[in-house]
Amino acid sequence: MAAIREWMAGHRRAVDVAIVLFFIAGDSLAVTLVPVSGSETETTWLAYVLIVGASLMAYWRRSNPLLALPIATLFVVSYWVADFSGSTDPILWLLFYSATRHGGPNRRQVWQVVGACFVVIISVATIGVVVPTEDLPALAIVGIFVIHGTAAAIGEALYQRSQYVAELEQRTMMLEADLENKSALAAVEERTRIAREMHDIIAHGMSTVVVQAQAGQSVVDSNPAQARQVFNTIEHIGRDSVDEMRRMLGVLRSGGGEPDLQPQPTFDDLAALSSHVEAAGVDVDIVVEGDRKPLPPGLELTGYRVVQEALTNVIRHAGRPVTAEARIAYRDDALDIAVNDDGLGAAASQQTAGTGHGLLGMRERVEIYNGSFASGPRSGGGYQVRVSLPMPTPVAP
Repeated sequence: MAAIREWMAGHRRAVDVAIVLFFIAGDSLAVTLVPVSGSETETTWLAYVLIVGASLMAYWRRSNPLLALPIATLFVVSYWVADFSGSTDPILWLLFYSATRHGGPNRRQVWQVVGACFVVIISVATIGVVVPTEDLPALAIVGIFVIHGTAAAIGEALYQRSQYVAELEQRTMMLEADLENKSALAAVEERTRIAREMHDIIAHGMSTVVVQAQAGQSVVDSNPAQARQVFNTIEHIGRDSVDEMRRMLGVLRSGGGEPDLQPQPTFDDLAALSSHVEAAGVDVDIVVEGDRKPLPPGLELTGYRVVQEALTNVIRHAGRPVTAEARIAYRDDALDIAVNDDGLGAAASQQTAGTGHGLLGMRERVEIYNGSFASGPRSGGGYQVRVSLPMPTPVAP
């Protein structure tokens, strides 16, 4: 069954054509072989035209079911009114199911179309029971009501189930992305703490070395013994600082004892970032304006991280469906970055339990380079992040 479903999913149009041919052949065979009885009329070319017209609607049962159902209803009702032998009802069963299953997210419109077609066929069947010249039994109305209504109800149930499954998949994807972001953030925070400790230890040691070296210079001629003691102190401080730095760098190494030699991302990696964001369900467009200029690695890394974190916030908080745009503009004196989306905007902070580390981290990165940072809801809906990083002054070789 799995192989059959996979084949049918890859050959949908071929399946639809096969269904159309099946209904045409089956109904044509029925109208030809079933004998005329009661008030029924002899089979004419019109019967086959109505059968073909109704059956052809099965081809659009997925792509445009809300149009295929009313047209097929018109053909079938005309077949009933002409009172030919045989039956074209099965095509309506399929199309009532398809209308609710594939009719789209506007469920009010779906049920308006289904309800209107349902009223038409019930009304025509009722007339067939009431009119004395007809011989349609009253039980036929119950059968039409139950069969067509059941087909529509099954389609609605499967549609709601598919929506529920899609929502679960989206939530799972968002939770996975959230866990990855939290893990990455925890790692960054820990490495930042270690880096600060290393900075404090090494800076203190080197400052002491500088002071001792200055003192040694002043007594190297007048008091060699004291100068020797100063140099010994410098040696010990230097060794301790180097040992401490080695221990800190060992903590910063990745798993397996090997250092992480992967280069830091740059704007050349924006395409890969865009692919990851779109895989999470966000339609993103990254635009670069102006002539690209060489940037200091730290400044370019800061710009990349701002775009990355802003798009991560869109994935986590903006809802679905949502589109985003990241615009990077090279100016003469600054690098401007703007990330806009049309998602939940101000409501995001009320509907999600974010930690706020993302915006704080972006602001801290930008302030290191004396840049400006602004974020908040957009007036027309959605959210925006705007950053301006001053360009370094070029220095002649």
